[in-house]
Amino acid sequence: MSENAINGIRDLAAIRVDRYAVDRLASRGLITAEARDAALAVIEPPRRWGLWAGRLLGTAGAALVLSGIIYFFAFNWNRIPPLTRLGVIAALITAACLTVVILGFGRRASETAAAAAVTLVGVFLAVAGQIYQTGADAWTLFAAWAGLTLAWTLLAGSAATWAVWIAVAAVTIVTWWDQTQPADAAFHSGRNLSLMALFGLALFSREMLATRGLSWPAARWTRFFLGLPLLAATVQLALILLEAFGGFGAAEGVALAAILLCLVGLVFIYRRPIPDLAMLAAVALAICVIADFALFRLLAEGSKRADMGTYFLMGVATLALFAAAVAWLRATSRQLEMRS
Repeated sequence: MSENAINGIRDLAAIRVDRYAVDRLASRGLITAEARDAALAVIEPPRRWGLWAGRLLGTAGAALVLSGIIYFFAFNWNRIPPLTRLGVIAALITAACLTVVILGFGRRASETAAAAAVTLVGVFLAVAGQIYQTGADAWTLFAAWAGLTLAWTLLAGSAATWAVWIAVAAVTIVTWWDQTQPADAAFHSGRNLSLMALFGLALFSREMLATRGLSWPAARWTRFFLGLPLLAATVQLALILLEAFGGFGAAEGVALAAILLCLVGLVFIYRRPIPDLAMLAAVALAICVIADFALFRLLAEGSKRADMGTYFLMGVATLALFAAAVAWLRATSRQLEMRS
């Protein structure tokens, strides 16, 4: 076989084939209906739903078991000796870790066990805090939880384990701001900027690891697990700043710059290097909400009340904003289709 033929086979093997690509070929008449059905049978076997159902039931079962453990200790708190409480939870943590060690990393059961171990560490700390009252703030519990499980999370290399850890880290940030910082003008900006930094850094790391070939962060749900809270924190911060309307200082200026950087960066990333129309739709919705509220504050001249004319203009502007967003998404979809 010639070298050109070998290179041609390698180029064909590098092309990603999914249901969307097969449907495009069939719609353009490049393959027959029989070829389409045969290709879809290979790409998406008829029993694939069983795999997804098994994963969903396994995840739900693990969550229910962990919830049952928590409620068991809560309901029988006064009947269980203190050392027995801690001993049982420590035994469960050990069993989860041994399951991962025996099965090895990268398997579905070991990923569930690794996430369970991280969750049970929090249960252990909560029970220990109830037994030995220290008077410490709640954020210290979550900070200790995140710190003690960071090494295990890095070692596990599991998307589910990372999801649990990032959720704990987010709660740590929120409780730290709520319990240690005064509720002044910089409170909301600082809290939301911290959450944006956490989810933004995690999302950037996820995309970098996925593009380098790692399989565990490449699951599509992880993108939305990180991207949607990032957008929620961004929108909330923007609405808080617009509520002040005109009372911007240096901290508010930094927050506005962070909002613009976040939105523009997400549009660029999921429009060019990593096309994802669903994420672009989420970003477009966030931009429309911010722009709509900004227009209302502008028309109302900073007041929280407005006349009927303002509300009429807002209705027209809202329709125009979302119509423009839909038109942009449709045009982007066509461009992405031509590129693929």
